[in-house]
Amino acid sequence: MYQPVIAASLEDLASKFGLHTDIFIAHSIAFIILVAVVVYFGIKPIMQQLEERRARIQEGEEMHARSQKELQEVKATGEQILADAHAAGKQEIEQARQNAAKLQAELSDKASAEARAIIDNAKQQAEMDTQREKDALKNEFARLVAQATSKVTGKVLSEADHRAINAEAINQL
Repeated sequence: MYQPVIAASLEDLASKFGLHTDIFIAHSIAFIILVAVVVYFGIKPIMQQLEERRARIQEGEEMHARSQKELQEVKATGEQILADAHAAGKQEIEQARQNAAKLQAELSDKASAEARAIIDNAKQQAEMDTQREKDALKNEFARLVAQATSKVTGKVLSEADHRAINAEAINQL
């Protein structure tokens, strides 16, 4: 029912617009060939290049991700090495402090012992000097007593008299 109307209207339409079937078919075939040539020689190589570029970009992103992961691992390893070195350094410093404290205590003890020895030696030396001075003082006192006695008595004392007077004066002191 509607087919003859459509067919008639198509023919009217074709004649109105100057549509010629053989030219239309020839142009359609040329257009199809042109599209095929453009797709085959233009779009396919461009699409292939775009696909290769996408693959390179994807590979670059994967490489970047691997590099980031390796960088994080290297950073973690470096931080661990630094932490280990820091701990070892602290331990060595503590050991050095302990050794220094031991050495200081030993040197302090040694210095105290040497100081005590010096003080003891000085005391002995002072006692010996005091004893010598006492002996010299006694001898000087005995000599003065003998001299005073000889002047008081007016007699020249012999060596034996000197000794006897000195011994008696020393005994009384």
